[in-house]
Amino acid sequence: MIEQNCLYEDIDGMDPDCLHLMHGQDDELIAYLRIVPPGLHFKNPALGRIIVTPKYRGGSTGPSLIHEGISLCRKHYWNLPISIEAQYPLESYYRQFGFESCGEVYMVDDIPHIHMILNP
Repeated sequence: MIEQNCLYEDIDGMDPDCLHLMHGQDDELIAYLRIVPPGLHFKNPALGRIIVTPKYRGGSTGPSLIHEGISLCRKHYWNLPISIEAQYPLESYYRQFGFESCGEVYMVDDIPHIHMILNP
């Protein structure tokens, strides 16, 4: 919240229905991702709130987290596309996992985003 200058509670009410994936090291949370079930945000399941602490960015933590999130989506929501509401500057990053952009760039909390989909 501080890093993205979004200084408010980010409570959307979806967390109880989501799957939560957390990576830790030495009793420290270093990465987090949530899987939003179909119909809560997009018509298909979605990866969201993908966070890696600055110390662990640029290594294998982020890709490992995303691959695991994709695998869990495939396990729980077999044969459905997976959505992501990506920050636009990270569009090329998510392309390496097979996500493709769809639609126009839009703003969320003064940050440009783009909807991306990973087809089965």
